[in-house]
Amino acid sequence: MKDWISGALGEPAEQAYKAMHLITTAIVLFFVILFSIIASINENKVSAKTKNIILKSICIFQLFFEVLWRVLYITVNHSEAVALYPMYPCNLGGILIPIISLLDLKVGKKMFYLFGFIGGVLTFIMPQGIFCSTVFSFPILKSVLQHTGLLLIPTFEFFMKKYRPYAGDYLWLVLGCIVHTINCEVIDRLLGLTGDYMYFRSGLPFVIKGVPSWLTISAFALIVFYVLTFVLSFKDSVEYYKSGKWKEKYIIKKK
Repeated sequence: MKDWISGALGEPAEQAYKAMHLITTAIVLFFVILFSIIASINENKVSAKTKNIILKSICIFQLFFEVLWRVLYITVNHSEAVALYPMYPCNLGGILIPIISLLDLKVGKKMFYLFGFIGGVLTFIMPQGIFCSTVFSFPILKSVLQHTGLLLIPTFEFFMKKYRPYAGDYLWLVLGCIVHTINCEVIDRLLGLTGDYMYFRSGLPFVIKGVPSWLTISAFALIVFYVLTFVLSFKDSVEYYKSGKWKEKYIIKKK
């Protein structure tokens, strides 16, 4: 059990990476679809109260697990407290998103939900160093459950119509990105952590030769986020621009 928790069991194996990755992703996708269907079912069949109980249960489990794995890492792996800080964007999102959902913080949803969801999607598409053992050990399970929460909570609220990305809220999303950047590039450094937690220097595919990778990744991310906020609330976003409300935010009126 101690070796399973620490991840000492098994051997690194490329074939295990592929098998675990595909099987785990399929299971996670199944649950995302299942909960999406439950959230979108007519309230005559599944009441709003039942849906809220399911949503709160997911959030409480996520927060409980965030505490549990840190306790296990300290007691079993003898990890230093600073190493348990939510250094990566998905680590921070894994704590913030369930809290935001439980408290029903509208601004928090605008800032962090879409970022967290996309982070979860990218993690299962490009799992950097997660499925790297012949044994499905606790560190792998930890990463899977953390990122599954990032997918389930925003998706469930989206189909419950409690959350909807909207072009008019785009600046809130940009602010959320800035918060993550400060966490990964400033606060981490103050704690003595020096990794590339925002993936600005990790050689991800969203780069252009000769251009600083942080710049191309940031530009690509902001464009993708904007397109998604527009598409996911297409009718409201079109009305937002037709009504001229965007001018009140982006254009300074002449006196």
